[in-house]
Amino acid sequence: MFPFSNTVFPTISLEKANYNDQESNIYDYIIVGGGTAGCVLANRLSENPGTKVLLLERGDARVNWAAHVPLISTNFMGDKSAAYRWPSTPTENLTNHRQLNLVTGKGLGGGSAINSMQYTRGNPMEYNQWSRNGFKGWSYDEIMPYFLKSESYVGQSKSSHHGSDGEWKVRNMNKYYFPLAQSASDACVSLGIPYVDDLNDPEISSPACGRFDCTIDQNGHRSSTFFAFLPLSVVQERKEHLHICPGAAVIHLDVQQSKEQESLIRGVFFRSDTKPDEKMFYARARKEVILCAGAIGTPHLLLLSGIGPKEQIQRSKGKFQKILPGVGQNLQDHMAIGIMYSVPTAQSLHILQTSKLQSILELLRYVLLGEGLLLAPVTQLCILVESSRIDDTGYIRPHEPNFVEGIPDLEIMPIHFNYSDPPIPISAGAFSLKVGLMRPRSLGSVTLASENPLDRPNCDLGFLTDNRDLVAMRRGIKLAKRIGEKMRELGCNLTDLYMPESESDADLDTFVKKTARTTYHYACTCRMAPENDPRPGVVNDELRVYGVDNLRIADCSIIPDMLSTHLQAPAVMIAEKCADMVTRSSL
Repeated sequence: MFPFSNTVFPTISLEKANYNDQESNIYDYIIVGGGTAGCVLANRLSENPGTKVLLLERGDARVNWAAHVPLISTNFMGDKSAAYRWPSTPTENLTNHRQLNLVTGKGLGGGSAINSMQYTRGNPMEYNQWSRNGFKGWSYDEIMPYFLKSESYVGQSKSSHHGSDGEWKVRNMNKYYFPLAQSASDACVSLGIPYVDDLNDPEISSPACGRFDCTIDQNGHRSSTFFAFLPLSVVQERKEHLHICPGAAVIHLDVQQSKEQESLIRGVFFRSDTKPDEKMFYARARKEVILCAGAIGTPHLLLLSGIGPKEQIQRSKGKFQKILPGVGQNLQDHMAIGIMYSVPTAQSLHILQTSKLQSILELLRYVLLGEGLLLAPVTQLCILVESSRIDDTGYIRPHEPNFVEGIPDLEIMPIHFNYSDPPIPISAGAFSLKVGLMRPRSLGSVTLASENPLDRPNCDLGFLTDNRDLVAMRRGIKLAKRIGEKMRELGCNLTDLYMPESESDADLDTFVKKTARTTYHYACTCRMAPENDPRPGVVNDELRVYGVDNLRIADCSIIPDMLSTHLQAPAVMIAEKCADMVTRSSL
């Protein structure tokens, strides 16, 4: 179970990626951002040995032992090389205008290298709505092949809606690592929330609870998109035409004017992320530049390049290239809170923090046997429900005669540690029931913080700018409390630790405003929508940026409206579909 490797991962220097006026030094495609989506695109576009691809990533190629271990690699707060961390702008509707801790992936694999490894695709009705809105090729049946293409389900595949021939390992962990998770599942069933075998089954209805599929391979290693799509064997085989350049901070797109006076992208300017005062470099693209920098990084780069809302470009004293009011707007995230219980330390992940002996034993279990807590995802059980199905007392309403099923807008997850942010002091173990708002109405924004391209942008998460989000959260908290009460009835030793004062609207609202946090699921800042939409779009259904030739976006920024799911599987689907569209357009 030792995922050690003495092999140096093959990358190129910034100097080698630099354009030197030689035709042989021009790339067909330049991918900006080697995160969850970027690694997939680099693999797919370089399948043809006649196609030259450059992948620019600001972080590094983390191939150390810890990056492979599921639980350790999830603890990104302790590893500065794994994630960018910075405060949001003051959040107007939260207590004391709190600033929240923003996190985005840093390094090859991006968020897929540090996240909780949940593999969920979302509700088919959400994608079908994209299709009804006029986005050709984006219905659930049309995107399903892209989910299947990337997936390699470990073990016996549950059904035809799981793939077996892809690069990305997905598995069900088969057992709960803490008994409290099974108790939570039993409590849900008692409360009228049925257990389902497969959360990715397109036929399931809500409410439902089930175990997550996780991106962990058959050897017990994290299956990030870096490890899955850019393994050493692939990169070595393609090293003549696939160049991976880490440590490259792209600071500006090379926007030129065509003969028809249209904007078009010729290449990108970049410099060292660790030595920003060194020389500027330039990479040239023969065909296209594809942005995969994420829902914060992608709009930031567009704004730095003079593409975005007029007032933002004016404020930065930049040169107008294309006025696109939607760039950086419509930011959405799965806002969440956690009610918490005190539990025996051995029933939570805090046992690894408080007992050196237990930590050593778990390390040995993982290394020698491929089992134990280091293999465990931080959460295994997912509870999906529509807030409209929860009554005023927090119980599930029975189906009514004219009931029309909708899309779940709440997710409750049992988490076996202190979920408060910043963490409250605890003296024993903690068990949290996280309540996540999966279909928020509130909108935030990404804007320039300064003219320095290496500064992190201003991010206003916009939480609770729409009061309907508070209404949904009240119901979610009440249901979470009913689950906790039922767990006690089933014999669980739970002591209230962090709760609202009461279940009045005022006390519930106060608790949400005091404790709300980000789940790091940022999306929708470069929406796939008409350019003149009331919430202006940035890309069309082929992911081309409006009014700018040779430029596409393939990451979660293009999602039209926040999906009611964890975003790594949709990000990979978007990359797979983009690669297919790019390849077909070049024929």
